[in-house]
Amino acid sequence: MTEAAPAPAFASPRPAPGIGPDGTYTRAGQVLAFLAGLWAMVLFFPLLFAGALLYARAEERFRDDPARARTLVLWSWFAITIGPPIGFLLVFAVTRVAFG
Repeated sequence: MTEAAPAPAFASPRPAPGIGPDGTYTRAGQVLAFLAGLWAMVLFFPLLFAGALLYARAEERFRDDPARARTLVLWSWFAITIGPPIGFLLVFAVTRVAFG
C-alpha cells in the first residue's frame, strides 16, 4: 500500500541537446553549458538568468512532459548562445545611432 508508482517512461527518445536519457547533463553538455554561460555573462548578462530559469523549469518537467522540457532546454540554449550576440549588436547599434 505504501509502494510508489513506477516512473513513466520518456515519450521522446531524444531528451534535448546535451541532456542524457535520465534528464541530467552529459559531459559534453556540461562543458557546452559552462562555455555558453560564460559567453552570455560576458556579452549580455540578463540572458544568463533567462537561460538558467528556463533550464530550471525544464528540469521539473522531464519526468512528466519530456516534449515540453525539451522545448524549454532549447530555449535556454538559445538564450545563452544566440541571444548575447543579438543583444550586443542591438546595444552597439543604439550606441552608434545615439552618439555617432
